[in-house]
Amino acid sequence: MNSPTEEIKSRVDIVDLVQGYIRLEKAGANFRAVCPFHSEKTPSFFVNPARQIWHCFGGCSIGGDIFSFVMKIDGVEFPEALEILARRAGIELKREDPRFAYERKKLYEVSEASAKYFQEKFQENSAVKKYMKERGVTDETIENFRVGFAPDGWRNLLEHLIGRGFKAEDIEKSGLAIKREQDSRFKMQDASRYYDRFRNRIMFPITDGNGRVIGFGGRIFEETRDKGQETSIDNSMSHVSNEHVAKYINTPQTLIYDKSRVLYAFDKAKQEIRKKNECILVEGYMDAIMSHQAGFSNTIAVSGTALTDHQLRMLKRLTNVLVSSFDADQAGEMATSRSLDLAGAYEFERKVAVIPKELGKDPADIVLKDPELWKKIVVSAKNVVEFYFERALRKFDQKIPLGKKEIARAVLPQLTHIDNEIERSHWMRKLSQALEVSEQSIWQEFVKAQNDADLTQTHAEKSSRLSASSPRESGAGARTRKQDLEEKLLGMLLLHPQKLSLIEIGHLESFNFSHEKAVAAYSHIIGKEQGSRPLDGAYHDHLKFKTEVFLEGIDDVDKELKICFNEFLRELIKEKLGTLSQKIIAAEKEKSQEILAGLMLEFQALSNKFHSLN
Repeated sequence: MNSPTEEIKSRVDIVDLVQGYIRLEKAGANFRAVCPFHSEKTPSFFVNPARQIWHCFGGCSIGGDIFSFVMKIDGVEFPEALEILARRAGIELKREDPRFAYERKKLYEVSEASAKYFQEKFQENSAVKKYMKERGVTDETIENFRVGFAPDGWRNLLEHLIGRGFKAEDIEKSGLAIKREQDSRFKMQDASRYYDRFRNRIMFPITDGNGRVIGFGGRIFEETRDKGQETSIDNSMSHVSNEHVAKYINTPQTLIYDKSRVLYAFDKAKQEIRKKNECILVEGYMDAIMSHQAGFSNTIAVSGTALTDHQLRMLKRLTNVLVSSFDADQAGEMATSRSLDLAGAYEFERKVAVIPKELGKDPADIVLKDPELWKKIVVSAKNVVEFYFERALRKFDQKIPLGKKEIARAVLPQLTHIDNEIERSHWMRKLSQALEVSEQSIWQEFVKAQNDADLTQTHAEKSSRLSASSPRESGAGARTRKQDLEEKLLGMLLLHPQKLSLIEIGHLESFNFSHEKAVAAYSHIIGKEQGSRPLDGAYHDHLKFKTEVFLEGIDDVDKELKICFNEFLRELIKEKLGTLSQKIIAAEKEKSQEILAGLMLEFQALSNKFHSLN
């Protein structure tokens, strides 16, 4: 019996699937399009109907099957992609306990019915409508984000939902009601023990990636309230009316809502994030909807906390660029710093949209004043290192030793997230000049900062970062010329195994290849399969597909194979020369003349070999 993934693959054609998102045109045996995952003019995105796989041969250099395509384009993880494709294929997934499936379904229904109720109550309340209008929110935005209102009173929503057939227990499980412990002073029916969680609040429905309502955020409606009238509704609730009233409250953790795995407005923003290759990150619901209203539909919000690993993985599938803008208070600044640090570990390009204090506290304030101001702030967002650099220079005295130390302490940890040596050296030099100290001392402190970062990073953060790219997505992440040549060489030999005799295969060893799948493919090609290296059919198909597209229009395959082989050997030799250079430097420092002479001879021989392969 086929597994669910195999059954889905047999029913969902990749060409039909992809055409639902982008326009494809026929290109020989394949289909091609402008890549949906990066900006380009010449189509480099190919779909192969025979092998049911896709690949971008341009800036992305990634590919995969129907599952990886949905994960990438919809910004979801594999379980969600499985659900999306199962619905498309008309397959019922049976991996969940039926009781949980039923309960989950009920919670979705309760949440949707509640969202509609809150919307109705919003339209009935002229004071709330006036307040939102004064905040600059248009009717279109109200409707688009389904903004609602929870009226004052203890059981308004409860009675509405119970009247429509929902059980009080299910309303509590959805997070919309609270169950009070039995009080011996009052006799009450079971249903009377529940009361509404959200009262006198402007309601913001929180949706999942597919647009289903899963929770709510509620902002207190700041209007003079008659406390006496409120408690007179039910004397048994008087102890609750005196509690501290928080400005914002959210749905607690439920079966369908986990705030660490949800981003507000993600369902509305994901396509624009992917299209623009940039995500604007704000702190509050109002900030998000006002940023959308101002034309920045690539805006999402987190609920007052730093981004989580799961949320960063969601975003990484859509973009490499994060622009952070949080409330100009201490809590917002701390959340920004933590989010930026985590995003750096995932190798995002990080920027900070700085809101001048004289203009307002948050993006919602700015958009209310002038949407063009918000546009200027976003467009002029600073590189994260520049942001920390300028802030540290304002905060500390760069003329005294303690100030120099604090400035370095603020800036250097940000440089640990930069892989590019040229960019890193630029900031090292700038820091050296600003502090009027030697670059060598800056480098020494940087090494300490790097060691501290390695020590403080949790095992969970490391493993999460390593798994950020799906294993179903081949070629994700930064690629080297050697990897491209490796795949091209293996692909040509898999397509044309009879041409193996054209190259000097004896020059290659299994350790020359970059990963286990490539080693297994090489062993298969030369007829030396090893049991510990299982063949990966999907990887072989991926290599063949890439090579077929590459070889289209090339008449002399033999010549192309020889060129590719020689270029691959040159890359291997370059690696060896780099290693030898380090050994030569070490030998010179230790004044080991005999060892140095041997290394120099080896270096010269390899250099000659390198140039002979031109």
